[in-house]
Amino acid sequence: MVRRVHRVATGAWAALACGAGLGFVARDLVGAGEPAVALAWIGGALVVLAPGALSCLARRTRNEDGQATIEWTGLVLVVALALAALVAFGPRIDGWSFGGFLAHHFTCAVKGGCRDGDRALVRAYGERDAARVREYAPSLVYEPGERQVPVDWRHCRRPRCANAADEPDLDVHRTDADERATVFTHVLRKNGRTYIQYWLYYPDSNTAWAASDKLWEAFWLVPRLQGVVREAPPYPGFHRDDWEGYVVRLDPDGRAWARASSHGHWQSCKDPDCEGDWASNTGWTRVSRGSHAGHIPLRRRLRAPTRPSTPRYLPLPGAEQRQPLRREDTPLYPGQDLDERTTTGEGLRLIPLETLDTRRYRRNADKVKPPWQKDAYGDPESEGS
Repeated sequence: MVRRVHRVATGAWAALACGAGLGFVARDLVGAGEPAVALAWIGGALVVLAPGALSCLARRTRNEDGQATIEWTGLVLVVALALAALVAFGPRIDGWSFGGFLAHHFTCAVKGGCRDGDRALVRAYGERDAARVREYAPSLVYEPGERQVPVDWRHCRRPRCANAADEPDLDVHRTDADERATVFTHVLRKNGRTYIQYWLYYPDSNTAWAASDKLWEAFWLVPRLQGVVREAPPYPGFHRDDWEGYVVRLDPDGRAWARASSHGHWQSCKDPDCEGDWASNTGWTRVSRGSHAGHIPLRRRLRAPTRPSTPRYLPLPGAEQRQPLRREDTPLYPGQDLDERTTTGEGLRLIPLETLDTRRYRRNADKVKPPWQKDAYGDPESEGS
């Protein structure tokens, strides 16, 4: 019995080590994206586990001893070819969320409680809408230097308990103080559309756009040294309590759109002309350092419109032949385009605001309204956030 347990443990550790090794090779040497890295882990584990499984199968079917070796070699070859093909020709897909999905469910399979909070979603919205709320929960990617993650305001209202390590390759769902990454939800319908609002609470906001916080400190440094003032006035870009939003709009034709809150308004991408716009849902929103303002990570390009090879008519002399450039937006995904810390949506704790007694909430900043006091809470097409 002891020998069998030892053999199983040895096989498990060997599979883990081989999977990790191939995963690192795929990521660091080959430069593969997250889907290929996940497959490399699986392939590495199969390299170790497959011989034993196939040998057992061969013994049971009374095949020759060499048959298992042939089948194992073929299996490893297929996995290797599939991995190589995915790296070379695979489409640009969101593999980081898939990796977060695997990691979250693997952890839950060991510890249990994989959906410990989703029963509240069902009570609030019913099974169909609860599944939608979970499905469209945003994955977060943070600008470098941002340490806070969204937390439950009932348990954490100071930055210290909301901070987590700022490491580019980290997918974090708990803070250093062991607070869970938490998002509050709200569902409403209007004009045949379904809107799923996700509200993120941070203990404070400290706008760092164009290093404005550093410039403010530098500006008051000399007056302080000369004794003109005892201390610098409060930085106007700082305030306690910060509520940011991310909204998914589901149209009757099945299409999904998204936009995020930013400094009192809504936007899709970060460019000025994206203000108020909806973008095709990618599942990701990017959190700005300090202010926590959001935007959909997109790469924007201007391309000339395609023209037919043979013109249908000859233009008149002097006629304007220029055509406006066509805007093309390409989603940016962590692991492929962004090397920044993330919180994948699969592991977020979701709490429906409809089930909470919001009268217990007390503002730490008079001008910062909680979601249920914002115009957008009842009018999802409102310009203000």
